[in-house]
Amino acid sequence: MQHYDVGVLALRGNEHAKKAWQPTLDWLAQEIPGVYFDLHTYDFDELDDAFKHNQLDFLLTSPGQATRIAREYQLNWLATQRTPYSANTTHSIASVVVVHKDSPYFYLRDIKHANIAAVSAKAFGGFLAFRYELDKRRYFNADFYENIKFTGPPTDKLLHDVVSRDLDVAIVPACTLENMTKEGLINRTDVRVLERRNPYDSVCDVSTGVYPNWTFAKTERASNEIGKKVTQALLAMPSDAEAAIAAGNVGWTMPASPVSVDKVFKHLDIHPLQKSRQEMLYQWLESNKLVAFACVFVVLMMSIYHVWVEYHFNRSKRQLERTMFELKERNSMLEHAQRTMIVSELGSSIAHEINQPLSTIKNYSEGVIRRLDQGMSPDELAPVLGKIQHQVTVASGIIQRLRGLIKQTPTDYVTCDPAEFVRESIALIEYDFKAKNIHLELSIDGVPQQGQFDIIGMQQVMLNLLRNAKDACLENTARDKAPTVNVEMLYGLNEIVIRVQDNGIGLAASEAEVKRPFYTTKDDGLGLGLPICREVIEAHKGHLIMQALKPHGCEVTVVIPIKREEVE
Repeated sequence: MQHYDVGVLALRGNEHAKKAWQPTLDWLAQEIPGVYFDLHTYDFDELDDAFKHNQLDFLLTSPGQATRIAREYQLNWLATQRTPYSANTTHSIASVVVVHKDSPYFYLRDIKHANIAAVSAKAFGGFLAFRYELDKRRYFNADFYENIKFTGPPTDKLLHDVVSRDLDVAIVPACTLENMTKEGLINRTDVRVLERRNPYDSVCDVSTGVYPNWTFAKTERASNEIGKKVTQALLAMPSDAEAAIAAGNVGWTMPASPVSVDKVFKHLDIHPLQKSRQEMLYQWLESNKLVAFACVFVVLMMSIYHVWVEYHFNRSKRQLERTMFELKERNSMLEHAQRTMIVSELGSSIAHEINQPLSTIKNYSEGVIRRLDQGMSPDELAPVLGKIQHQVTVASGIIQRLRGLIKQTPTDYVTCDPAEFVRESIALIEYDFKAKNIHLELSIDGVPQQGQFDIIGMQQVMLNLLRNAKDACLENTARDKAPTVNVEMLYGLNEIVIRVQDNGIGLAASEAEVKRPFYTTKDDGLGLGLPICREVIEAHKGHLIMQALKPHGCEVTVVIPIKREEVE
């Protein structure tokens, strides 16, 4: 049986690396008969040394290390792993700057004198992306980086040190925090991510841009024939394969371009083939004289063509403006016709939206009757009647908002702290949760800030999400823990994030079915809850993400961008 050695970068320790990647090598052995793959785990320096001493046939490592090795030595990239964390499945490598929840640091510029640690100076997602981000902003000089400690794997220890306050700031790879939270190794509310962002609708918080995922590469020691077989086996791996689940990916794809990684290396002056632009230009001109003359000729012809196009464009400008005006008139007519077509659907929408305040009014009214029977005075009932009046106002606001949709009137946005409508929504529904013995918990993290919100619309979003979570908890009869719904409110750098997480029955439909209007799994449901939520959130320039949790449960994340206005 043919034997091949595979070197794997063990960022979270040797045992974690073996658990994550051994199933992938088992998959390769299964798909390629007569071949055995031996897994070897290393840190950055050890993997470099093993490669240089020709001890390996294949490498499985980060984009930074793979790019650096490939620029100095013969290394063939076979495949790049695909991850489920964002809309861009080939990009999920980034740096995350984590501090304790009570830390005085809120921005990257604040950490100049902090006690900072990372795994390695060679770690791309664990350090280099962070340094590139700071260098672009020109925050600190070279002395700042000399004070950063590099502890080596595993990365888990860095986050534990932040929680125990042995460390001020930890720089870790993307999704490490979320994975440790799911594994029960850390409590997410004990830490904060500085300048949190979610590129490509990422479910993992990051502090920098994102870069290509890990790469499976072949060294010179392995033949091209086995390299082709390994590539074919990796690309054939389904997203639900045991190997993909163990590695936390959804299979493999063709190698992603390392251009963005090269850009980081060049900016930091650590690229192995770094040359000045002037040297590269002279070298290219010397060896490509004919091509250079051809380029000059093409540029000249393009300039002439540009003048010709501009002349014709100016001549037809007025005609184009008249055409655009006519198109706008026709588009307005089409929009009016579309609004007329959905009038028949508004009855269902109003019934679905107005049901929540009416139910609350009913509950309060029944409470008033019981209190009157108990002999309470009118003064004691005044607060309850005030709440009923508030719900009448809410119902009126819902009707006005739906009428505004028909008439194309602008939604009423007011400046407020988003925590207000989150708390108000929970206050409206928490009695029902207590009656059903469902634990409802709210946590708020970050620096409070204000923004422009459609308060009634956002309350409807929160109530829809909370009621869905409650219903999911009631349907789950196989749980081993008490029914629980956690609401997390996070203030980011330029956005707010609201997460509603339950341990209920989970998602019973596909993503496409959930997004379809009128789709529902409830006997008395109309299927308008989530479409209405999406409409309100998209009106705020935000987006909604739904994710199933294991072994059961669901997490709904609402991300809304806002202009920072800190609450004093």
